[in-house]
Amino acid sequence: MTEQQDILSGKSSTSVIFPGDRANIVQRFLTTTRTADEFASYFTEDASFRFANAPEVVGRKAIHESSVAFRQKLKSVTHDIKSMWEMGDVVVCEMEVTYTRHDGKTLKIPCCDIIRFDEINLIRSLQAFLDISPLFSS
Repeated sequence: MTEQQDILSGKSSTSVIFPGDRANIVQRFLTTTRTADEFASYFTEDASFRFANAPEVVGRKAIHESSVAFRQKLKSVTHDIKSMWEMGDVVVCEMEVTYTRHDGKTLKIPCCDIIRFDEINLIRSLQAFLDISPLFSS
């Protein structure tokens, strides 16, 4: 395992990481972003964001608003990156997302994100593929 793998996963694992500048941005985005303002700041003004089965959200302001609404439903969210590949302007990230609800229940859900960047390394498109239905069932 390389030092880069330790940094990206946050722990020792058998992660497969093909790092690059954009993969490093994704790592920071997923592991250090705590507020809707920080979250939205990674996107272009006209970016698109599709989370699970929700309708696509377009524009930094709309992405910010959807982040605020989603975060209010949860106590916390953390990301454990398992694998990440950077290919040109695209980063694919496989992870396990831990959601903690306000009632204290914690769920770990597998997720795969496809993230496309613009020429100045802002996110222009993010698609998060996961099933969050267990999160809101009893």
